[in-house]
Amino acid sequence: MTDIRKEKTPVAQLDIGMFVCELDRPWLGTPFMLEGLLIEDDEQIQTMASLCEFVYVDRTVSVGQYFTAPPKEQVAIKRDSAINRITISALSNNSANTNNTKPNSASNPPNKVSFFDILKEIKTGIPSEPTSANDNPANTRMYNVRSAENVAKTAANSTKDEADENTSLTSQIKSDFTNFISGLTNWGGKSKKLGASIDKEALKADLAKEQEVNESTRITIFDDTPPVEEEIAKVYPVYEKSQIATRELFESLAMNQEIDLTNVNEALDGMVESIERNPDALIWLAKLKQTDDYAYNHAMNVSIMLMALASFMALSKKQIKDVGLAGLLQDIGKAKIPHDLLHKSEKITAEELSIFKMHVEYALEVLEATENLSGTVILTVSQHHERIDGSGYPYKLSGKQLSLTGQMAGLIDTYCALTTNKVYAKGVYNQVALEEIHTLRDIKFNGALIDQLVQFLGMYPVSSLVELNSGEVGVVIQQNSVRRLLPRVMLLLNPDKSKNEYPATIDLISSPATPTGEPYSIVRGLPPDSYGLNPNNYYG
Repeated sequence: MTDIRKEKTPVAQLDIGMFVCELDRPWLGTPFMLEGLLIEDDEQIQTMASLCEFVYVDRTVSVGQYFTAPPKEQVAIKRDSAINRITISALSNNSANTNNTKPNSASNPPNKVSFFDILKEIKTGIPSEPTSANDNPANTRMYNVRSAENVAKTAANSTKDEADENTSLTSQIKSDFTNFISGLTNWGGKSKKLGASIDKEALKADLAKEQEVNESTRITIFDDTPPVEEEIAKVYPVYEKSQIATRELFESLAMNQEIDLTNVNEALDGMVESIERNPDALIWLAKLKQTDDYAYNHAMNVSIMLMALASFMALSKKQIKDVGLAGLLQDIGKAKIPHDLLHKSEKITAEELSIFKMHVEYALEVLEATENLSGTVILTVSQHHERIDGSGYPYKLSGKQLSLTGQMAGLIDTYCALTTNKVYAKGVYNQVALEEIHTLRDIKFNGALIDQLVQFLGMYPVSSLVELNSGEVGVVIQQNSVRRLLPRVMLLLNPDKSKNEYPATIDLISSPATPTGEPYSIVRGLPPDSYGLNPNNYYG
């Protein structure tokens, strides 16, 4: 039987509207930046023909006449995932369906909170007005972000007793290595589970009843990535807790005290769950909740980006959490580096560079005295400044001597440093950073890993500014997992570049029309702070 998700197709039979999910050769070395391509013109078909004899087409994400919906029962029963919403249509007087959940009527629409509302509330602490007259608090918001800080502080001060783990470091590393091999074999091909499970037997019964009772009854199941604004509201208290725990960690280090990772570990558990649901939410929060402390901001950014990349690469939950913890801890040794050197705006000398490089060894000294750390965390921290050509430090490892997570940490650390403002250099925007990283391909960083980073970020990462063909300027608020060149965008500036007082959000994958009637499209990415915009005043 033909697999509609991976249908082998000769290139001569390719047509516009087909989604190519796999080639008969590696994507590496082709002109296609992203693995997976929706064919939109004859030029793409010609390029495919010059590279391949056959390809694999996924009918479930193709469009037009080439789209084939997956069997509903198989999808619903086989996947252990959350059902975001179930729409049931039936005859109103059909007694067999009196207990079914009915969609909201126009007279009682569901309350929604826009991305702009969430953005404003986080930055100002002032809750937004509900968009419906229904005053039932259970229907107004999944979570009121204004109270998140208090919740987070309470949670951060609470501790739970855990049994001591007497597992040796050797056995931990052995276990971690086994998990790495398992994770590597599933790069890009592992289905994500969405945390919540469904009652499979009940759903089977409902489907059977639907077939027996009335042909006019139809159940449609949507299994989508939750909107980023919903996930931000949900994960906000977890993020606040992680900020407090990380701040306490840095303060303990500054006072030469032993570090306690209990609260950090609890926060990371919630962050891993959020990243599996929608990684864009935490990436946004890291942008919105910046402080004046570069080292602290950098640790949070690296941790979140590492976890998001690990999730994209389909590593296990344990590995995702381990790299997140490593991201928070990798620069803790800088607490022992002179303050003047860390904040020096001029070029540092060779002697100062030698002092700066000691921060890795200082970090390892702290981690070796810390209980219940996995070998993966220690290994990742020790290698985040190593490079595959042997030019890194502190051990000058090269090639296969470097672990996967060590290489990931080094790559993300470099990307975050390039895109962030520092005392000695202004941050660049995504395309410039990726171009610079590309020059280091197979020299400093593994080329296949760079490809994974490009796939993960896309052309227009979350929070990047873009100019549209209408002349309007917007900010990317959420990626689209199928067509990453068509994200959700919040329109900040009008065509004349005047401020849009009530920013609308458009989803480019739905082909919304501009005022002139043509579909919206992105013309180019813009540098940060273009037209005076930045994440700190999007809400203003």
